[in-house]
Amino acid sequence: MTADAPAEEPRPELSVVVPCLNEEATVVALLERIDASLSDAGLSYEVVFVDDGSTDSTWERLTELAASSPEGRVTIERHAENQGIPNAWNTGVARACGSYVVLIDADLQNSPADIPRLYAALQESHADVVQGYRSHIERQDGFRLFSSKVLNWLLNVSFGDHAKDNKSGFVLAPRLVMLEILHHERRYHHFQTFIRVAARARGYTVTEIETLFFPRYAGTSFLAGSNMAKVTFQALLDIPVALREFGRGRGRPRDGSVVPTRQPLPKATHPYRGWRRVLFELFFATMPLHKWLIRRNARALYLQLKQTEYLPADQMRELQTEKLRRMLQHSARHVPYYRTLFASVGFDPSTLSSLDDLERVPLLGKPQLRRHLYFDLFADDHVKSRMHKISTSGSTGEPTTTYADRYQLEVRFATTLRALEWTGWRFGDRQARLWHQTLGMSRSQVIRERIDAMFMRRLFIPAFELNPANLQRMIDRIRRHRPVLVDGYAESLNFLASYVRAGNRPGFSPRSMMSSAQALPDNVRDDIEAGFGTRVYDKYGSREFSGIAYQCEASRDHHVMSESYILEILVEGRRALPGEVGEIVITDLNNFSTPLIRYRLGDLATAVDESEPCPCGRSMPRIGRIEGRTQAIVHCANGTWMPGTFFAHFFKDYEHLIRFFQIHQSTAGSFVLKVVRGDQWGESTFAEMLLRLRKYVGETEITVEYVDSIPLLRTGKRSPVVSSVGLDFQAVDQTALGAR
Repeated sequence: MTADAPAEEPRPELSVVVPCLNEEATVVALLERIDASLSDAGLSYEVVFVDDGSTDSTWERLTELAASSPEGRVTIERHAENQGIPNAWNTGVARACGSYVVLIDADLQNSPADIPRLYAALQESHADVVQGYRSHIERQDGFRLFSSKVLNWLLNVSFGDHAKDNKSGFVLAPRLVMLEILHHERRYHHFQTFIRVAARARGYTVTEIETLFFPRYAGTSFLAGSNMAKVTFQALLDIPVALREFGRGRGRPRDGSVVPTRQPLPKATHPYRGWRRVLFELFFATMPLHKWLIRRNARALYLQLKQTEYLPADQMRELQTEKLRRMLQHSARHVPYYRTLFASVGFDPSTLSSLDDLERVPLLGKPQLRRHLYFDLFADDHVKSRMHKISTSGSTGEPTTTYADRYQLEVRFATTLRALEWTGWRFGDRQARLWHQTLGMSRSQVIRERIDAMFMRRLFIPAFELNPANLQRMIDRIRRHRPVLVDGYAESLNFLASYVRAGNRPGFSPRSMMSSAQALPDNVRDDIEAGFGTRVYDKYGSREFSGIAYQCEASRDHHVMSESYILEILVEGRRALPGEVGEIVITDLNNFSTPLIRYRLGDLATAVDESEPCPCGRSMPRIGRIEGRTQAIVHCANGTWMPGTFFAHFFKDYEHLIRFFQIHQSTAGSFVLKVVRGDQWGESTFAEMLLRLRKYVGETEITVEYVDSIPLLRTGKRSPVVSSVGLDFQAVDQTALGAR
């Protein structure tokens, strides 16, 4: 028998970080009071002292305390020279092992007895940060108190706050939150003044509780004497600096960055020059005119994504692990569903050490999403008016609703822009899009969409109005536009392939084409590439997440957008082996308003062997062929071929009326609409819906059949369209096609 391996030392719940400068007279008493307070409270803890360049015997006292304390209880760090309180905090927090960190001065003015109260307030309030505001009990009047009140008022006015004690450094927060709060880019005289400002600017919620603040009886304060006026003046000079870095008011959660705050990035270089850069900057500067959900912040996110595009694999995993830990901790603190779920399985997000630990979290299916939406899955720190409703197009035959915040939508856009460049397209190049364009948009959204298309030099071809008669006109419009990139639904590209198979010559050859929404069969891809003399790229995405994975220029595998998603391919609960087909499970690293963690999307994909890197040089994880996205086309009475995605988009606006739907077509010009009634079924509303549908399908005969259920495919989805009517362009009137 072999001896059992020694048990891993459990990490403390709380780390007490204490910066010290010439505090030989107080550190012993401080540790005694911390021990007494936290032992009585039943908290596991450690104390991290940071000697910030003391010139007295502070270091010797700390060395003795570390030697005489239980192993692991006291950790000491030393700066050879005084670096200031913020740097001492950073050193201590970086060294800390606890799930939570509390900052306390060594001068005994803050009471260690209040630390358990701060901890309890954090747990009870579900805030991200708790700050102790200094009570008037025991506090002495004088110029220092007056200056403190004036500075607090100025900070409140400048940063849109109502804090009682804005600059108090007696603060408790989860360790990762504290690290992010303490990170800053600009130079300050006294950054400690802005710890609350930094927390709010990064979207964290801060609550205050009253704490004791005693006079200083030992040692000398750096605010003593005339130094008080100097420090106050320097703090005033810091306010404009903080306004430039943090802005005014509370930011949106994790605003402004696609990577963790402290993550080192390669040197930034702008990808465009000359007229392209002018157009690029003008596009983002005028976003309120042509985007109704995202703003200029998307520019910064895009530029960061360009920096992370070629990160080495280990750095990309580190980035993902850090973002995952933040998302899980946020969900545990602010989302009731995950708070309960994590507790039920004994999962503590702060213990996450690698991406493999995500497997400890149960899966989230669409039934659970529907059942727990709304407030169980909504983060309690988000303003609901700033959350955007997303209705899926119902590729399962049952539309699903979720929500996203602006930050997630901005990352989506930035990711899409970067992925388009993989095809050889560059900002400013002409583009043609075979899409639904304005289906479901309001009048103002349609106007903005057209302005956006002008900036992007994008020609829209309505994908839901294709028929043999107008196919030639569509080809002619695209040829006149001379696009570098043509992108659209796979069904729409299938029409182009049929055009080529009919013996026609398109007369143009874009640099690339991009297929999305459904799977593009290999034979269709081959026909397009041969007929148009170009390469076809595939995009895999969903309404919940937008673009999840894209093909690059060097392979037919799909690269997962690692900065945004963790994608798992599972077979019977385990990771799929290379070559195996498994279920796709997605974790969104950016949607803090309605987190979707280990979400079962309903698609299948093939796992690939990633032992060899992709020749393109990108280290993002790869997946192979994606299944479950094939949809049929409906042949309408007016000769129009309606792609299955039309019906998916159309019925998503009627999820209250229809729970499931499916189109069955066996004869051109007619189809059967199978319907499972929804919770808010109404005959008159259904009749109005049919009238709207007829505007698109014309005189097509519609037979409505009410059913109790619609069977699932092996992917777990319900196909919106089942058709046995073939798309045979050899049988179509070649005169209508304008054959050449």
